[in-house]
Amino acid sequence: MRRKPLGSSFGRVEWMVCMYPSLEKGLILVIDVHEGSLQTISRALQGEGYEVISARNGRIALDLLKRTFFNVIITALKMPGVGGMDVLKLAKGQSPATAVIMMTGYATVESAVEAMKEGAYDYLTKPVNLSKLSMLVQRAIEQQRMMVEVEELRRQLETRTSFQNIIGTSKQIQRVYETVLRIAPINSTVLICGESGTGKELVARAIHHNSPRRNKPFIILNCAALPEGIIESELFGHERGAFTGALAAKKGMFELADGGTLFLDEIGEMALSTQAKLLRVLEDKEFMRVGGTKTLRVDVNVIAATNLDLEKAIAEKTFREDLYYRLNVITLKLPPLRERKEDIPLLIRAFTDAFNHENPTKVQGISREALSKLQDYHWPGNVRELKHCIESIMATSNRKLIEIEDLPAHIAKAIRQDPEIRLKAGVSMAEVEKEAIRQTLLYTGGNRTKAAKVLNIGLRTLHQKLKDYHLR
Repeated sequence: MRRKPLGSSFGRVEWMVCMYPSLEKGLILVIDVHEGSLQTISRALQGEGYEVISARNGRIALDLLKRTFFNVIITALKMPGVGGMDVLKLAKGQSPATAVIMMTGYATVESAVEAMKEGAYDYLTKPVNLSKLSMLVQRAIEQQRMMVEVEELRRQLETRTSFQNIIGTSKQIQRVYETVLRIAPINSTVLICGESGTGKELVARAIHHNSPRRNKPFIILNCAALPEGIIESELFGHERGAFTGALAAKKGMFELADGGTLFLDEIGEMALSTQAKLLRVLEDKEFMRVGGTKTLRVDVNVIAATNLDLEKAIAEKTFREDLYYRLNVITLKLPPLRERKEDIPLLIRAFTDAFNHENPTKVQGISREALSKLQDYHWPGNVRELKHCIESIMATSNRKLIEIEDLPAHIAKAIRQDPEIRLKAGVSMAEVEKEAIRQTLLYTGGNRTKAAKVLNIGLRTLHQKLKDYHLR
């Protein structure tokens, strides 16, 4: 079996996975200046299936330890020049979980006990009882195997936690998983694009929890929820007396997220004046509170998200081009639910299980017919709409299975007849856009929020277009 040199940067358990994946039998180093003892112990362990390397003195052993990983080291305590304690210290420094068994004469038992305090696994007096030695070696390697299993379970748990609520096995969502794991260790701005309800915040959390910043704050600011006069104070904080009502100094989101991650949701809705100030912080890592004179520096990784076409917003002069290129260092595009409909059964199962856990409901699943209908639906609100749909059904139904009769009327109606927009040839693009907005509003029953989601534009943009086209 080919083994790689063990670097000091290896973690406590990673070396075992990397160097000796199976751990069914291990590599053992035996060190003793007495040739007879060296040969006897080596042959006995080889007879039990272990791979054994022997060293006639401590100097040779130190050279081997710098180049090779060993599961177990069996070393004489007293040796001329480089002694057993020297071997112990280097071995534990290189690979902390390596088991070091000391061999000593009766006169040096106290020294062997001292070695155990320094991290030795156990000690044996000479002449060595081969049966007891075999038992110690077997026990040490079994403990290593258990450590690997525990580490693997920990990693699986961390992975599940890191991707909590991001559910799916489709190729599209698997690519999202892979991209998150690839970019999470990188300290660089990330722009997450996708329609409303596709899970942009969940992906931002996954990036944070898989990054070196995982133990630091994850702060969220919805840029569309705050007016221009307030969002600046929320981002950068303010000093006492900075404006009417500022009775005390307040830290902003950047200060609260120091060392961690700041997630700016709906970045496309941010006012141009605030965009300019945000750009400066991204470039210089420094800012001043509103009404302040002191420059503050922070270490924050920014993740931004939008459901808008920012390049179109740049052309419309509603988004700064320089900020776009600063945010667009790494771009992650989330697929809409209609492009990964094979994930719908898994999502429904997760939503029903969660709702059953939190409420006195006992829904066991969904009928094949109802599932087929839900998979045919185009889901303009994406995963968020599906979740709300399932929760609404479970809150009002007492069936064990979700049936077609339980589906919301607007979904059933949309399933029976998908909307179509018919236009005559020769009309202008403005007329095309006006008719698309009108028909979409009819389709959503006048619900502007849903219409904006279907059209993949911001609610503020929709309101402006309704005004421009004189639509009610």
